[in-house]
Amino acid sequence: MTELPTPFETLLGYSTLLAMWGALLLHWFFPVPPSANPLSLWRRVADAIADKVNHPDDEPQQRKLSGALAFGIMWLTLAVALIALKQLVWIPWLFDLLLLWLVLGWRPIVNQTQQLEQALAREDKPAARTLLAETLNRDTQSLSGVGIAKASCETLLLGYARQVVGVLFWYALLGGIGAFLYTLVVLLARTWPTRREEYAEFGLFSAAFLSVLDWVPTRLFALLIAAGHRFEPAMLAIRDNEKRWVTSGSDWVLSATGAKFQLSLGGPAIYDNQKITRPKLGGDIAPSSVHLALLNQQLRQKAWLWIVLQSFTMWFAHGFL
Repeated sequence: MTELPTPFETLLGYSTLLAMWGALLLHWFFPVPPSANPLSLWRRVADAIADKVNHPDDEPQQRKLSGALAFGIMWLTLAVALIALKQLVWIPWLFDLLLLWLVLGWRPIVNQTQQLEQALAREDKPAARTLLAETLNRDTQSLSGVGIAKASCETLLLGYARQVVGVLFWYALLGGIGAFLYTLVVLLARTWPTRREEYAEFGLFSAAFLSVLDWVPTRLFALLIAAGHRFEPAMLAIRDNEKRWVTSGSDWVLSATGAKFQLSLGGPAIYDNQKITRPKLGGDIAPSSVHLALLNQQLRQKAWLWIVLQSFTMWFAHGFL
């Protein structure tokens, strides 16, 4: 007579799913401090490499090639190292849990948003600008109260799309290594932003690669945001604005959110003291601290829904395979 597996053995059979939930709980109660995260060191390495090989006097084509080679050296080196390291670990699911714990950015997003809400509520613009400058890759000192709230909403949206949904999506497909390597691409694209003149060519490869990786998860997340009340206006906004927005992936998320909540998003932004024209998205309501708090609450609910749906998908896929 065949002996039935114990509940513990059954649970270990879904080790990938177990590691995901373990990493989520660990991240929520014990988030990795930025100073202790190896990705902080990796960003300093990326800055150092750019200083060495990104020369303003080089031809644009040469700078594009330098950026692609710099990306390849950093990304492929880490990919090979992680794959080799996984062959040596005794507990693969624990290795995945630790990698996912390191790259999840949910708790920092929530903490920063709450601080921005408080600063905007008491009309403390200098404090809000300083907080926003920590994550926003453009000038914040000239932002008005409405501009701060709008930029905060956009930062919150892209934070959820990339630091939560994107990370979990690639974890589901490729495990902890996939989540870690995806986060590295996000980091390199932010370290070498193409909207800044010095990285206009050097960062093109990183930005293009991130657009490819973001194509599916950001669109699925935009559809999840649009679901429910005002679904049709959100889908119309996605269709109308898809070709107007420069950054692939973020257009769906911003368009769906702006139309669903009738918030005014997008519009001009200042990079390197130059005003960059961006299309306006959404409705006519100027964002404020109240809207930022509401958006944070709604996105938290959508993120949990994503996690539940992904968990069931992974569970069914495991049973099928």
